[in-house]
Amino acid sequence: MADLDQKRRTVRVLELLSESFEAHMRGDDEAFRRALEEAMDLDSFAFDGIHAGIIIGEIPNPERDWPLWVEYVQVNKDGGARWR
Repeated sequence: MADLDQKRRTVRVLELLSESFEAHMRGDDEAFRRALEEAMDLDSFAFDGIHAGIIIGEIPNPERDWPLWVEYVQVNKDGGARWR
């Protein structure tokens, strides 16, 4: 059960990161900060791990490849089918 709870939190962090990026792209700084803060508050370890994965290129960077990011988030929502 703990693994399932962790998976749900990680997926929610991914969703919040998507929301923050979308807010950033429309120039909504308040929504951008709010989504980031919520993601960090929800699970700071998942947030940090995702951020590190983006930095090292293991996870798609939403600023560079939004469609690939959306696919990555969807794969995680769909039950964790292995990412390439």
